[in-house]
Amino acid sequence: MEIVYPAEPLLKSFHEALDRVAREHIYIEMIEAKSLEETTNFQLKLISNNSPVFYAVENGIVVGWADITPAGNPRLAHRGFLGMGLIEEFRGKGLGNQLLSRALKHAKDIGLEKVELSVYTDNVAAIKLYKKLGFTEIGIIKHYRKLNERCFDCLEMELFL
Repeated sequence: MEIVYPAEPLLKSFHEALDRVAREHIYIEMIEAKSLEETTNFQLKLISNNSPVFYAVENGIVVGWADITPAGNPRLAHRGFLGMGLIEEFRGKGLGNQLLSRALKHAKDIGLEKVELSVYTDNVAAIKLYKKLGFTEIGIIKHYRKLNERCFDCLEMELFL
C-alpha cells in the first residue's frame, strides 16, 4: 500500500473508488460520483494548484483518498475543506490516519491555517479519527440531509494548523 500524491493515470481509478463510496449512501454527501470528466477536472485543478490531495493505492488501484480544497474566495483562502473516503474492504487498517496526516501536513506547508469538515453523526469511526488528529467540534446541524425518508445529522469540525 502506498500513499501518493496523485498523477493523471490514477484519476479513472480514483473516480471508481469515489463512486463505490458514494453508492453506499452513508459516508459522503453524493450518492454517486459525478461524471468521470467532472471528477477528473476537479482533481486536476487540485493537483495544478498544489492542493493537499493524497490517494491510497494498492497494486495501481486507488482504494482511498483525502483532499483539502482551499476556499476560492481570497478572504477565506486561509481555510480548506476536507473530503475523504476509503472503499469498504480497506477501512479499519489505519489508512484514513495516514491519508489525513499527509493531507494536513501538506495543507500547513502551503499556508492553510484552518481545515474544516462535515461528517454524519453516525459515522463514529471517522469522528474518532478526526478527534485523534486534533479536530474539535463546532456544532451539529440537525436534519442536514434527507435520503430515502431518513434524516441525517451532521457534525461540523475544525482544526487550526
